[in-house]
Amino acid sequence: MQLNEARKRYVRWLLATRDLSPHTIRAYESDLSSFERRTGAHEEIERLDRNDLISFLENQRDAGLSPASLRRRASALRGFGRWMHAEDLVDADPWSDATIAIGRPRRLPRALPGHEIDRLLGFLMCAAGVDDGSRVQTTDVLARPHELTTLLAVALMVATGVRVHEVVGFRCRDIDFPNRSIRLLGKGRRERQVFLPNDWIAGFTETYANARGELSLQHSRLLFNLRLDPLTPAAMRSRLSKAASAAGLTQRVTPHMLRHSAATQLIEAGVDIRYIQRLLGHASLSTTEIYTHVSDSALRRVVSDADVLGRIARAR
Repeated sequence: MQLNEARKRYVRWLLATRDLSPHTIRAYESDLSSFERRTGAHEEIERLDRNDLISFLENQRDAGLSPASLRRRASALRGFGRWMHAEDLVDADPWSDATIAIGRPRRLPRALPGHEIDRLLGFLMCAAGVDDGSRVQTTDVLARPHELTTLLAVALMVATGVRVHEVVGFRCRDIDFPNRSIRLLGKGRRERQVFLPNDWIAGFTETYANARGELSLQHSRLLFNLRLDPLTPAAMRSRLSKAASAAGLTQRVTPHMLRHSAATQLIEAGVDIRYIQRLLGHASLSTTEIYTHVSDSALRRVVSDADVLGRIARAR
C-alpha cells in the first residue's frame, strides 16, 4: 500500500474510533501530510523504517520547528506506525525502538495584567453603549448585536477561562440561569461546568439569550454574528484583536491570553489550584501548575510582606 492511501485510511480510522477533538485530528493529519511530502506520496509503506521517521524529525528540527510541534509530529508518527502494524499492513512497527531527543522548554503563558483587562472591557462597554456595571437591556442587544456579542464573548472568557471554540460553542439549552452555570464539551470531549460569578455577567447572558430568542434563530448556539449564523472561533479572534488594538493595548491579544489571564487572576486571588484545574478542564494538574509561575506581582507582594531581611534586622 502506498503512503498517501495509508494516511487517508488512518485519518478515517481516527475519526471513527478515537475520542479526539477535531483540532487534534486535523493537527495529526497535517503532521502526517508533512511526512508524506518529504518521503513521497507513492512510497510503499512496507519499505518505511525507523530511519525514515528519525530523518524526517531531524529535518524538521533543523528547519526550526518548535519542540512542542516536534513532539506532536513524533506522536502522530508513533500512532501511525502502531496502527499500520495492528492492521497487518506492515510486518513490523517502523517506530519500534526509534528515539529522538526533543527539548522541553517550559514557556510561561502570556497573560494580560488586570488593568489591561479592565481597559479592554471598558472600551467594549463604551462601544456597545453600556454603562459600567449597569444591566444590559434586550433593546441594547437588538440595536448593537455586533458590539454586544463581542462584549459578552470577551466577558465570558475572562470570567470562566474557557477556550475560544468553547465560548462560541455554548448552546442555549446548556445554560442553567437559576444556578448560573453552563455545561460544555471541551478539549478531548471532556464535559465540565463553568459558572457565571456575578449578577452583571449572569444578567447580561440571560438578556442576550432572550434577545436571541426574539430573532428566531435557526441554530442552538448562544452567540451569533450579523448574518444570525453561529459566531466562529476565527471571527472571535479577529474581533478581539481589533478591539484590543482600538483600546490602545500595545500587544496583540488572543483568546488564549484571556484564558491565561483568567487563571492568573484566580491564582492571585488565592483559589486552590485543583479548582482552577477543574474550571479550565485540564486533564492533568501539571498543566495547571504552570500558572503558579506566572503571577510575579503576587510573588512580589508575598515576598515584600514577609520582608525576611527586615525581620532579621529588627531582631538584632
